[in-house]
Amino acid sequence: MRDADGFEIYPIAHNGRVYNVITEADMTFREVRAMLDWLDREGAFDPADGTVGEGRLYSCPVEGFLFEADVQGFEVIVYRREPAG
Repeated sequence: MRDADGFEIYPIAHNGRVYNVITEADMTFREVRAMLDWLDREGAFDPADGTVGEGRLYSCPVEGFLFEADVQGFEVIVYRREPAG
């Protein structure tokens, strides 16, 4: 599904959860899974830490790339994908 800004919504089941990854970047499944794992290790999906929700950007270094993502519940909006380093 593509919205007016060119972003596409990709529902993905990963480790017992269902996420919506919203991006205009071409990402491999390996990159998506690695990014979700990294975000989970950082507590991005844990509402108990008080940081979940709008306005929190994460810079995720995975698979040789740096992804800039916003987490809103189980929606992950990827704004940028660029080579790391």
